Amino acid sequence: MRPLFAVEREVVRWFAQRVDEPQRRDLLADLDKAMAEEIRDEHLTIRFHMDGYTRPPYRFERPLPSAPVLDADGAKLDVTVSLDENGRLFELQVIRFDPGPVLGPDWSTLRVYEPGEVINLGTHSMDRRKTPGH
Repeated sequence: MRPLFAVEREVVRWFAQRVDEPQRRDLLADLDKAMAEEIRDEHLTIRFHMDGYTRPPYRFERPLPSAPVLDADGAKLDVTVSLDENGRLFELQVIRFDPGPVLGPDWSTLRVYEPGEVINLGTHSMDRRKTPGH
């Protein structure tokens, strides 16, 4: 567990600016009390822990709308801030779609997705065969 880095605080504030006032107020209040647990695998996750708050057993999380950012090598990343089931700050997750680990997001490229812009999660095809009588 460690204090949040200034950039982590700024990223959560960026997301907070894009939600309604009550949710923004709650996010910023949690941010003031938050400590960080950094989890690195192929992605980067910062899990937030607030002094004095006992998180319920994990059942689900509520992600805010995600945003794109570029990695240090130009690869596209997707950033999401999620809330727990009580609406409290839960985690910041950075997902890299290209092979390899997250190198270092260029936070100056963080932006809102454009209308119609999609995240390509790969392709999936289904072979729909007709059953007799249909």
